[in-house]
Amino acid sequence: MRILFTTWAAPSHLFPLVPLAWAARVAGHEVLLAVPPDRMASAAATGLTPVAVGAAPAVPPPGGPPGGPGPRWPADWPLRPEVLDPGQRGLLDSMVERQVRIAEAMLPGLLDFARVWRPDVIVSDASSYAGTVAAAVLDVPSAVHQWGGPAVLDLEGAGPAGVPHPAYRRLFDHYGGDVTSRPALRVDPCPPSLQLFSPAERLTVRHVPYGTPAALPAELLRPSGRTRVCVTWEAGAPPAGAGDPLFAAAGELAARGVETVLAATPGQLAALPALPAGVRAVDGSSLPLWLETCSVLVHQGSGGTGLTAAAAGVPQVVVSPRPEQMLTGDRLEALGAGRHLPAVELAGAADAPARLFDAVLGLTRGPAREAAGALRAEVRSLPSPAVAVTALEALAGRRAG
Repeated sequence: MRILFTTWAAPSHLFPLVPLAWAARVAGHEVLLAVPPDRMASAAATGLTPVAVGAAPAVPPPGGPPGGPGPRWPADWPLRPEVLDPGQRGLLDSMVERQVRIAEAMLPGLLDFARVWRPDVIVSDASSYAGTVAAAVLDVPSAVHQWGGPAVLDLEGAGPAGVPHPAYRRLFDHYGGDVTSRPALRVDPCPPSLQLFSPAERLTVRHVPYGTPAALPAELLRPSGRTRVCVTWEAGAPPAGAGDPLFAAAGELAARGVETVLAATPGQLAALPALPAGVRAVDGSSLPLWLETCSVLVHQGSGGTGLTAAAAGVPQVVVSPRPEQMLTGDRLEALGAGRHLPAVELAGAADAPARLFDAVLGLTRGPAREAAGALRAEVRSLPSPAVAVTALEALAGRRAG
């Protein structure tokens, strides 16, 4: 069977696909990964075989809402779109329109390649519209892979308005596809207790942490006898600098005697000013290997990072700048396995470092460790991505039949 995976390849969207793609290869299938040409290096680093399709999209890198962190959104906003104000709905529109522009750049090359290679199934990152459109146009079974967040947003197909987004419809109209066609399979690595309800059927699989190769800081494999806290950013998202709440939190924790490890990419570390005294920096790609020795993880609320901490049984403090990351923070807080402090509530606040410190301390002393342990047990109980390979085989078999 030939399986074509496709993503626009931001790390937080590429990495969740990798375990399933490798499971398919181990099962003996032909696997290729279609990405924009400017993402070839990051795709090749996964060990998969990448194919450059289309042109590099002329869109800004992913980031928070224009002008900085947005206001705190309702904890269940995907279930109650009517509570969103015009500004919030406008932000969701801009998220869809950005992904449409990426798909517009990818689609000509993706369709040309798929017509030649003739995949049996196309598997797309859930925010990569090009794969879904190509599957509809070429009449190939399609699947989407969630990136680890609690909600099935489907902002493009049935968002707040309940109908396909106009920009998304334009993609299908341009290439002659049916905009009402839906993926036949949705793979979701988010454990059920973290998921928000959705009418969309999901095949829930175990989150398998993945990161690019990195040197292992072996001394972090065992506890040091002190409270160890890791602070990290979403891969690919540069911190804002010395005023960034997460950077300030690292300094505050170290100043108060907490063993503080800052996990970041080399590019992120290069963009920072000098590290605060007592803060150690390591390559964040090694995080899954030693995170379980930490008492707490402080991060932005990326789905992949949150699930990596869940798999390690570590309580989390989420400092969220964007609505989808707020969902992660709210769900963890509801389970008792974390605290959520939206970035907008900390930005410019003189007591922000102290509030973050108190949140961390509360998770080390309270029942959060037990809640995080229960979440780890749930993650471990889920089937591996290999079960999704079997589902993909069934899709291809139905088509062949």
